[in-house]
Amino acid sequence: MNAADSPTPELTTDSHGDATIVRVVGDIDMANSDDLLERCVELLDRGVDTLVIDLSGVPFFASSGIAALGHIRAHSASLGRRPVHVVASRAVRRSLTATAMDKLLPLHETLENALAAAQADAS
Repeated sequence: MNAADSPTPELTTDSHGDATIVRVVGDIDMANSDDLLERCVELLDRGVDTLVIDLSGVPFFASSGIAALGHIRAHSASLGRRPVHVVASRAVRRSLTATAMDKLLPLHETLENALAAAQADAS
């Protein structure tokens, strides 16, 4: 399967208290990582202060996804927003750890942990 054959991952947005959650289900690769980037930048530009990206349903996470997270982090910081929290599947965690992105983004194993950490950042 080439990048053009890659199905678009499902992206949904939900709220939990003050946090906005972007849930991703499916592979993130070169053909669709811009979808994640654009959704998160749009939310931040609309005033979302606390963003949690739930990647627990992502079995494959390419380097373009890592770059997208880096851009999302930088955009959030440029707007003076709180850190972007990421829920990472095992595959995503491996990619982020291998590239030291785990040092820049708070990673969590569960959505509940990410929401609790995001709430602590808000206080």
